[in-house]
Amino acid sequence: MAVEFGDADILKEKILGIVSKCVRCRFCFSQCPVYEVSDKWVVQGASGITQSLYYGIKLNKIDEILRDILMRCTTCRSCEILCERIMAAVSLVDAIRMGRALLFEEGINPIREQQKALESLQVFGNPYGMPTSKRTAWAEGRGLKKLADPTDNISTLYYVGCTPSYDSRVQAVAGSIATVLQKGDISFGILENEKCSGDPALVMGELGLFQMLAEQNLNQFKHMNIQTIIATSPHDLNCFLKYYPQGIKTIELKHYTEFFADLVEQKRVPIRKVSKKRVTYHDPCYLGKHNQIYEAPRKILEAIPGIELVEMERNRQNSLCCGGGGGRMWADFEEKEHLAEIRVLEALETGAEVLATACPFCLINFEDAVKVLDKEDTIMVKDIAEILLEAMHS
Repeated sequence: MAVEFGDADILKEKILGIVSKCVRCRFCFSQCPVYEVSDKWVVQGASGITQSLYYGIKLNKIDEILRDILMRCTTCRSCEILCERIMAAVSLVDAIRMGRALLFEEGINPIREQQKALESLQVFGNPYGMPTSKRTAWAEGRGLKKLADPTDNISTLYYVGCTPSYDSRVQAVAGSIATVLQKGDISFGILENEKCSGDPALVMGELGLFQMLAEQNLNQFKHMNIQTIIATSPHDLNCFLKYYPQGIKTIELKHYTEFFADLVEQKRVPIRKVSKKRVTYHDPCYLGKHNQIYEAPRKILEAIPGIELVEMERNRQNSLCCGGGGGRMWADFEEKEHLAEIRVLEALETGAEVLATACPFCLINFEDAVKVLDKEDTIMVKDIAEILLEAMHS
Protein backbone atom coordinates (compact mmCIF):
# COMPACT_ATOMS: atom_id res chain seq x y z
CA MET A 1 0.00 0.00 0.00
CA ALA A 2 1.51 3.30 -1.06
CA VAL A 3 1.68 6.10 1.49
CA GLU A 4 0.03 9.30 0.34
CA PHE A 5 1.95 12.52 0.95
CA GLY A 6 1.52 16.22 0.72
CA ASP A 7 -1.63 16.91 -1.31
CA ALA A 8 -4.96 17.43 0.42
CA ASP A 9 -6.92 17.37 -2.84
CA ILE A 10 -5.49 13.97 -3.81
CA LEU A 11 -6.23 12.61 -0.35
CA LYS A 12 -9.82 13.87 -0.55
CA GLU A 13 -10.26 12.26 -3.96
CA LYS A 14 -8.93 8.92 -2.73
CA ILE A 15 -11.08 9.00 0.42
CA LEU A 16 -14.25 9.85 -1.49
CA GLY A 17 -13.46 7.09 -3.98
CA ILE A 18 -13.28 4.54 -1.18
CA VAL A 19 -16.21 5.71 0.93
CA SER A 20 -18.55 6.09 -2.05
CA LYS A 21 -18.36 2.29 -2.46
CA CYS A 22 -19.94 1.80 0.97
CA VAL A 23 -23.59 0.77 0.58
CA ARG A 24 -24.33 1.76 4.20
CA CYS A 25 -25.55 -1.67 5.15
CA ARG A 26 -24.27 -1.03 8.69
CA PHE A 27 -23.31 -4.69 9.15
CA CYS A 28 -19.85 -3.52 10.20
CA PHE A 29 -21.40 -2.13 13.40
CA SER A 30 -21.70 -5.66 14.75
CA GLN A 31 -17.93 -6.16 14.54
CA CYS A 32 -16.67 -2.69 15.49
CA PRO A 33 -15.06 -2.57 18.95
CA VAL A 34 -15.56 1.21 19.15
CA TYR A 35 -19.28 0.83 18.50
CA GLU A 36 -19.43 -1.86 21.19
CA VAL A 37 -18.18 0.49 23.92
CA SER A 38 -19.42 3.86 22.68
CA ASP A 39 -22.38 5.59 24.26
CA LYS A 40 -22.16 8.51 21.85
CA TRP A 41 -24.51 8.58 18.88
CA VAL A 42 -21.89 10.28 16.73
CA VAL A 43 -19.65 7.21 16.63
CA GLN A 44 -21.47 4.58 14.59
CA GLY A 45 -18.91 1.94 13.75
CA ALA A 46 -16.58 2.04 10.78
CA SER A 47 -19.34 3.03 8.36
CA GLY A 48 -20.41 5.89 10.59
CA ILE A 49 -16.83 7.10 11.03
CA THR A 50 -16.16 7.04 7.30
CA GLN A 51 -19.49 8.71 6.52
CA SER A 52 -18.51 11.49 8.94
CA LEU A 53 -15.27 11.79 6.98
CA TYR A 54 -17.17 11.81 3.67
CA TYR A 55 -19.46 14.64 4.71
CA GLY A 56 -16.61 16.48 6.41
CA ILE A 57 -14.93 16.66 3.02
CA LYS A 58 -18.12 17.44 1.11
CA LEU A 59 -19.12 20.22 3.54
CA ASN A 60 -15.55 21.48 4.00
CA LYS A 61 -15.61 20.78 7.73
CA ILE A 62 -12.19 19.26 8.41
CA ASP A 63 -11.97 20.21 12.06
CA GLU A 64 -11.38 19.03 15.63
CA ILE A 65 -14.80 17.37 15.80
CA LEU A 66 -13.93 15.20 12.81
CA ARG A 67 -10.49 14.54 14.30
CA ASP A 68 -12.00 13.18 17.50
CA ILE A 69 -14.27 10.89 15.50
CA LEU A 70 -11.46 9.57 13.31
CA MET A 71 -9.06 9.03 16.20
CA ARG A 72 -11.52 6.78 18.04
CA CYS A 73 -10.94 4.03 15.49
CA THR A 74 -8.60 1.29 16.68
CA THR A 75 -7.80 0.36 13.05
CA CYS A 76 -8.37 -3.28 14.04
CA ARG A 77 -9.74 -4.16 10.56
CA SER A 78 -12.77 -6.09 11.80
CA CYS A 79 -15.00 -3.97 9.58
CA GLU A 80 -13.00 -4.72 6.45
CA ILE A 81 -12.96 -8.45 7.14
CA LEU A 82 -16.76 -8.51 7.45
CA CYS A 83 -17.17 -6.31 4.39
CA GLU A 84 -14.94 -8.68 2.40
CA ARG A 85 -17.12 -11.61 3.42
CA ILE A 86 -20.58 -10.26 2.72
CA MET A 87 -20.53 -6.88 1.00
CA ALA A 88 -18.37 -4.68 -1.25
CA ALA A 89 -14.92 -5.19 0.33
CA VAL A 90 -14.61 -1.47 1.09
CA SER A 91 -11.19 -0.45 2.49
CA LEU A 92 -12.67 1.45 5.42
CA VAL A 93 -9.49 1.48 7.52
CA ASP A 94 -7.51 2.88 4.60
CA ALA A 95 -10.04 5.70 4.31
CA ILE A 96 -9.72 6.46 8.03
CA ARG A 97 -5.92 6.40 7.84
CA MET A 98 -6.03 8.81 4.89
CA GLY A 99 -8.51 10.97 6.79
CA ARG A 100 -6.00 11.35 9.60
CA ALA A 101 -3.34 12.36 7.09
CA LEU A 102 -5.81 14.87 5.67
CA LEU A 103 -6.16 16.45 9.10
CA PHE A 104 -2.42 17.18 9.09
CA GLU A 105 -2.59 18.58 5.58
CA GLU A 106 -5.43 20.88 6.65
CA GLY A 107 -3.53 22.07 9.74
CA ILE A 108 -5.66 20.29 12.36
CA ASN A 109 -3.46 19.27 15.28
CA PRO A 110 -3.78 15.79 16.80
CA ILE A 111 -5.25 15.20 20.25
CA ARG A 112 -2.90 16.71 22.85
CA GLU A 113 -1.44 13.42 24.15
CA GLN A 114 -0.91 12.22 20.58
CA GLN A 115 0.78 15.49 19.67
CA LYS A 116 3.22 15.03 22.55
CA ALA A 117 3.99 11.49 21.37
CA LEU A 118 4.68 12.69 17.83
CA GLU A 119 6.89 15.54 19.04
CA SER A 120 8.87 13.04 21.11
CA LEU A 121 9.11 10.75 18.11
CA GLN A 122 10.70 13.53 16.10
CA VAL A 123 13.13 14.60 18.83
CA PHE A 124 14.05 11.30 20.51
CA GLY A 125 13.14 8.63 17.94
CA ASN A 126 10.51 7.18 20.30
CA PRO A 127 7.02 8.34 21.37
CA TYR A 128 7.73 8.15 25.11
CA GLY A 129 10.07 11.11 25.58
CA MET A 130 12.87 8.77 26.64
CA PRO A 131 16.53 9.50 25.89
CA THR A 132 18.08 7.59 23.02
CA SER A 133 20.99 6.66 25.29
CA LYS A 134 18.62 4.48 27.36
CA ARG A 135 17.15 2.53 24.45
CA THR A 136 19.38 -0.53 24.87
CA ALA A 137 19.67 -0.35 28.68
CA TRP A 138 17.39 -3.40 28.97
CA ALA A 139 20.04 -5.48 27.14
CA GLU A 140 22.93 -4.79 29.49
CA GLY A 141 24.46 -7.95 30.92
CA ARG A 142 22.70 -10.22 28.44
CA GLY A 143 25.67 -10.77 26.15
CA LEU A 144 23.87 -9.37 23.11
CA LYS A 145 25.73 -8.12 20.08
CA LYS A 146 24.99 -4.46 19.40
CA LEU A 147 25.28 -3.88 15.69
CA ALA A 148 26.90 -0.63 14.67
CA ASP A 149 29.01 -1.52 11.63
CA PRO A 150 28.57 -3.85 8.61
CA THR A 151 31.85 -5.54 9.51
CA ASP A 152 29.98 -7.17 12.40
CA ASN A 153 28.90 -9.72 9.76
CA ILE A 154 25.58 -10.54 11.44
CA SER A 155 22.67 -10.66 9.03
CA THR A 156 19.80 -11.38 11.46
CA LEU A 157 18.44 -8.38 13.36
CA TYR A 158 16.20 -8.56 16.38
CA TYR A 159 14.26 -5.31 15.99
CA VAL A 160 13.16 -4.60 19.54
CA GLY A 161 10.87 -1.60 19.07
CA CYS A 162 10.06 1.37 21.30
CA THR A 163 7.69 -0.10 23.87
CA PRO A 164 9.85 -3.19 24.63
CA SER A 165 12.89 -0.92 24.88
CA TYR A 166 11.43 1.51 27.40
CA ASP A 167 8.40 0.06 29.17
CA SER A 168 9.54 -1.73 32.32
CA ARG A 169 7.00 -4.55 31.92
CA VAL A 170 7.58 -5.17 28.24
CA GLN A 171 11.37 -5.10 28.68
CA ALA A 172 10.91 -8.58 30.17
CA VAL A 173 9.41 -9.69 26.86
CA ALA A 174 12.40 -8.33 24.93
CA GLY A 175 14.68 -10.16 27.34
CA SER A 176 12.74 -13.40 26.86
CA ILE A 177 12.88 -13.12 23.07
CA ALA A 178 16.62 -12.47 23.14
CA THR A 179 17.25 -15.39 25.50
CA VAL A 180 15.21 -17.81 23.38
CA LEU A 181 17.21 -16.75 20.33
CA GLN A 182 20.44 -17.31 22.23
CA LYS A 183 19.35 -20.74 23.44
CA GLY A 184 18.33 -21.57 19.88
CA ASP A 185 21.91 -20.78 18.80
CA ILE A 186 20.77 -18.01 16.46
CA SER A 187 23.44 -15.56 15.35
CA PHE A 188 21.71 -12.21 15.74
CA GLY A 189 22.15 -8.71 17.05
CA ILE A 190 20.25 -5.61 18.08
CA LEU A 191 20.91 -2.16 16.71
CA GLU A 192 23.19 0.14 18.66
CA ASN A 193 21.13 3.08 17.38
CA GLU A 194 17.65 1.66 16.88
CA LYS A 195 14.85 4.10 16.04
CA CYS A 196 11.09 3.77 15.98
CA SER A 197 9.66 2.06 12.91
CA GLY A 198 7.48 5.13 12.43
CA ASP A 199 4.23 3.26 13.03
CA PRO A 200 2.81 5.80 15.53
CA ALA A 201 3.35 8.60 13.01
CA LEU A 202 1.81 6.49 10.23
CA VAL A 203 -1.37 5.57 12.10
CA MET A 204 -1.86 9.08 13.50
CA GLY A 205 -1.44 10.69 10.09
CA GLU A 206 1.96 12.39 10.36
CA LEU A 207 3.19 10.94 7.10
CA GLY A 208 6.17 13.25 6.64
CA LEU A 209 7.63 12.07 9.95
CA PHE A 210 6.86 8.49 9.03
CA GLN A 211 8.63 8.84 5.70
CA MET A 212 11.72 10.30 7.39
CA LEU A 213 11.94 7.43 9.90
CA ALA A 214 11.26 4.79 7.26
CA GLU A 215 14.06 6.07 5.04
CA GLN A 216 16.50 6.33 7.97
CA ASN A 217 15.70 2.82 9.15
CA LEU A 218 15.85 1.26 5.71
CA ASN A 219 19.20 2.93 5.02
CA GLN A 220 20.52 1.55 8.28
CA PHE A 221 19.23 -1.95 7.55
CA LYS A 222 20.87 -1.87 4.12
CA HIS A 223 24.13 -0.43 5.49
CA MET A 224 24.30 -3.24 8.05
CA ASN A 225 23.60 -5.88 5.37
CA ILE A 226 20.58 -7.14 7.28
CA GLN A 227 18.87 -10.09 5.60
CA THR A 228 16.34 -11.09 8.27
CA ILE A 229 14.41 -8.93 10.75
CA ILE A 230 12.61 -10.45 13.73
CA ALA A 231 10.16 -7.98 15.28
CA THR A 232 8.63 -7.92 18.75
CA SER A 233 5.60 -5.84 17.85
CA PRO A 234 2.99 -6.76 15.24
CA HIS A 235 2.59 -3.02 14.63
CA ASP A 236 6.24 -2.63 13.61
CA LEU A 237 6.04 -5.77 11.47
CA ASN A 238 2.95 -4.50 9.67
CA CYS A 239 4.62 -1.16 9.12
CA PHE A 240 7.69 -2.80 7.58
CA LEU A 241 5.69 -5.21 5.43
CA LYS A 242 3.12 -2.85 3.99
CA TYR A 243 4.27 0.75 4.17
CA TYR A 244 8.07 0.87 3.89
CA PRO A 245 9.80 1.73 0.61
CA GLN A 246 10.26 -1.11 -1.86
CA GLY A 247 13.85 -1.67 -0.72
CA ILE A 248 12.55 -3.51 2.34
CA LYS A 249 11.36 -6.33 0.07
CA THR A 250 14.88 -7.79 -0.10
CA ILE A 251 14.78 -8.43 3.68
CA GLU A 252 12.93 -11.37 5.24
CA LEU A 253 10.48 -9.94 7.79
CA LYS A 254 9.07 -12.09 10.57
CA HIS A 255 7.20 -11.69 13.79
CA TYR A 256 9.02 -13.43 16.60
CA THR A 257 6.20 -15.98 17.01
CA GLU A 258 6.70 -17.12 13.41
CA PHE A 259 10.43 -17.47 13.99
CA PHE A 260 9.95 -19.29 17.29
CA ALA A 261 7.33 -21.66 15.85
CA ASP A 262 9.92 -22.75 13.28
CA LEU A 263 12.55 -23.23 16.00
CA VAL A 264 10.13 -25.34 18.03
CA GLU A 265 9.12 -27.44 15.03
CA GLN A 266 12.80 -28.04 14.17
CA LYS A 267 13.47 -28.90 17.85
CA ARG A 268 16.16 -26.23 17.99
CA VAL A 269 14.97 -25.00 21.38
CA PRO A 270 14.75 -27.47 24.29
CA ILE A 271 11.39 -27.65 26.03
CA ARG A 272 12.14 -29.30 29.35
CA LYS A 273 9.42 -28.19 31.73
CA VAL A 274 5.84 -29.39 31.98
CA SER A 275 3.51 -26.42 32.46
CA LYS A 276 0.19 -27.56 33.88
CA LYS A 277 -1.72 -24.44 33.04
CA ARG A 278 -4.95 -23.64 31.27
CA VAL A 279 -4.06 -20.91 28.77
CA THR A 280 -6.17 -18.82 26.44
CA TYR A 281 -4.59 -16.88 23.60
CA HIS A 282 -5.66 -13.43 22.43
CA ASP A 283 -5.04 -12.68 18.75
CA PRO A 284 -3.56 -9.18 18.44
CA CYS A 285 -5.28 -7.31 15.60
CA TYR A 286 -2.10 -6.37 13.77
CA LEU A 287 -0.76 -9.92 13.95
CA GLY A 288 -3.99 -11.67 13.03
CA LYS A 289 -6.49 -9.49 11.20
CA HIS A 290 -3.84 -7.43 9.42
CA ASN A 291 -1.31 -10.19 8.65
CA GLN A 292 -3.14 -13.52 9.07
CA ILE A 293 -0.65 -14.88 11.60
CA TYR A 294 -2.96 -17.04 13.71
CA GLU A 295 -1.33 -20.44 14.00
CA ALA A 296 2.30 -19.71 14.93
CA PRO A 297 1.53 -18.57 18.51
CA ARG A 298 -0.80 -21.51 19.02
CA LYS A 299 1.80 -23.98 17.71
CA ILE A 300 4.24 -22.71 20.32
CA LEU A 301 1.72 -23.13 23.14
CA GLU A 302 0.60 -26.56 21.91
CA ALA A 303 4.23 -27.76 21.86
CA ILE A 304 4.60 -27.15 25.61
CA PRO A 305 3.69 -30.28 27.60
CA GLY A 306 0.91 -29.77 30.12
CA ILE A 307 -0.58 -26.62 28.64
CA GLU A 308 -4.30 -26.83 27.96
CA LEU A 309 -5.07 -24.29 25.25
CA VAL A 310 -8.65 -23.07 25.39
CA GLU A 311 -10.20 -20.59 22.98
CA MET A 312 -12.27 -17.57 23.85
CA GLU A 313 -15.56 -17.35 21.98
CA ARG A 314 -14.14 -14.48 19.95
CA ASN A 315 -10.88 -15.65 18.41
CA ARG A 316 -8.77 -15.40 15.26
CA GLN A 317 -10.56 -13.10 12.75
CA ASN A 318 -13.29 -12.42 15.32
CA SER A 319 -10.91 -11.50 18.13
CA LEU A 320 -11.89 -8.43 20.15
CA CYS A 321 -9.40 -5.57 19.94
CA CYS A 322 -7.59 -4.61 23.17
CA GLY A 323 -8.26 -0.96 22.36
CA GLY A 324 -4.65 0.15 21.88
CA GLY A 325 -4.29 0.23 18.11
CA GLY A 326 -4.53 3.18 15.76
CA GLY A 327 -2.70 5.59 18.07
CA ARG A 328 -5.07 5.04 21.00
CA MET A 329 -2.18 4.18 23.30
CA TRP A 330 -1.62 7.94 23.31
CA ALA A 331 -5.20 9.11 23.69
CA ASP A 332 -7.97 8.74 26.25
CA PHE A 333 -11.59 8.51 25.13
CA GLU A 334 -14.70 8.53 27.25
CA GLU A 335 -16.33 5.13 26.71
CA LYS A 336 -18.83 3.16 28.73
CA GLU A 337 -16.43 0.20 29.06
CA HIS A 338 -12.77 -0.41 28.34
CA LEU A 339 -12.20 -2.98 25.62
CA ALA A 340 -9.31 -4.58 27.51
CA GLU A 341 -11.55 -5.17 30.51
CA ILE A 342 -14.21 -6.83 28.34
CA ARG A 343 -11.51 -9.05 26.85
CA VAL A 344 -10.13 -10.07 30.24
CA LEU A 345 -13.64 -11.03 31.33
CA GLU A 346 -13.96 -13.15 28.19
CA ALA A 347 -10.68 -14.86 29.08
CA LEU A 348 -11.95 -15.53 32.60
CA GLU A 349 -15.06 -17.20 31.15
CA THR A 350 -12.82 -19.93 29.70
CA GLY A 351 -11.44 -20.77 33.13
CA ALA A 352 -7.95 -19.89 31.94
CA GLU A 353 -5.20 -19.20 34.45
CA VAL A 354 -3.10 -17.38 31.86
CA LEU A 355 -4.11 -14.88 29.19
CA ALA A 356 -1.39 -15.05 26.54
CA THR A 357 -0.73 -12.56 23.80
CA ALA A 358 2.05 -11.51 21.44
CA CYS A 359 1.82 -7.71 21.26
CA PRO A 360 3.26 -5.11 23.65
CA PHE A 361 0.13 -2.94 23.55
CA CYS A 362 -2.15 -5.89 24.33
CA LEU A 363 0.09 -6.95 27.21
CA ILE A 364 0.04 -3.49 28.80
CA ASN A 365 -3.71 -3.00 28.36
CA PHE A 366 -4.63 -6.45 29.68
CA GLU A 367 -2.41 -6.14 32.75
CA ASP A 368 -4.02 -2.79 33.53
CA ALA A 369 -7.45 -4.34 33.05
CA VAL A 370 -6.68 -7.25 35.37
CA LYS A 371 -5.73 -4.74 38.08
CA VAL A 372 -8.84 -2.63 37.55
CA LEU A 373 -11.03 -5.74 37.71
CA ASP A 374 -9.16 -6.93 40.82
CA LYS A 375 -8.45 -10.31 39.22
CA GLU A 376 -4.70 -10.48 39.84
CA ASP A 377 -5.14 -13.61 41.96
CA THR A 378 -7.26 -15.28 39.26
CA ILE A 379 -5.49 -14.76 35.95
CA MET A 380 -2.02 -13.77 34.77
CA VAL A 381 -1.16 -11.97 31.55
CA LYS A 382 1.93 -13.25 29.77
CA ASP A 383 3.59 -12.90 26.42
CA ILE A 384 4.14 -16.01 24.30
CA ALA A 385 7.92 -15.48 24.54
CA GLU A 386 7.78 -15.52 28.34
CA ILE A 387 5.74 -18.73 28.37
CA LEU A 388 8.14 -20.46 25.97
CA LEU A 389 11.22 -19.40 27.91
CA GLU A 390 9.73 -20.69 31.17
CA ALA A 391 9.13 -24.07 29.49
CA MET A 392 12.76 -24.18 28.39
CA HIS A 393 14.03 -23.96 31.97
CA SER A 394 14.56 -27.28 33.69
